[in-house]
Amino acid sequence: MHIYEDWIRSRLPPELADEPIDLFKGDYLDGLTVMQEGERGGPDVVVYRAESEEDLRYWQLEMVCRFIHEKDPPPKKTWRWYRHHAEDGRWLYTEHRNYDYNAIDDPRLYGFECFLRVLRHAFPDDRWEKAVREHVDLMNYWYKVPHWDYDREKLCFTEISDSREHDGGPDMTEEPRPGSVIETVD
Repeated sequence: MHIYEDWIRSRLPPELADEPIDLFKGDYLDGLTVMQEGERGGPDVVVYRAESEEDLRYWQLEMVCRFIHEKDPPPKKTWRWYRHHAEDGRWLYTEHRNYDYNAIDDPRLYGFECFLRVLRHAFPDDRWEKAVREHVDLMNYWYKVPHWDYDREKLCFTEISDSREHDGGPDMTEEPRPGSVIETVD
């Protein structure tokens, strides 16, 4: 597949411009359609249908941005609740009295923030805003009431409510459930 390498590298932040970007192995182009070779003789799969060559370049850039990360990650934040262990299929939690985030540790947060910061450098405003809205929706998936928004000036997620994650069950019980915090630490 033809990769718009020079075009992609020119849009990455200078500190990331030399990162390896050859992550399209097994992909090929059929016109403006990105195809992936079938698994063990199976049929080939459509990965993306570009509307134009520009759309294809931006799709490649977005895929590259998903796999490169900032050299110096921000310091680790303290979350209010941490999963301690599970008993009888239910989580028991440790609660911190002093915390940065009033939520359960979400491992997607750093990756999403890094991805959106790199995209901010590379994407036009309308495309970047669309990516931000998609990632805010993903961060709020486990909440009855939206909990996260994205600060477009500071380029990071912020909490906008005290809502808690739900368990995904039919009654969408919020976690931690009453009585499931087994220790509180500073």
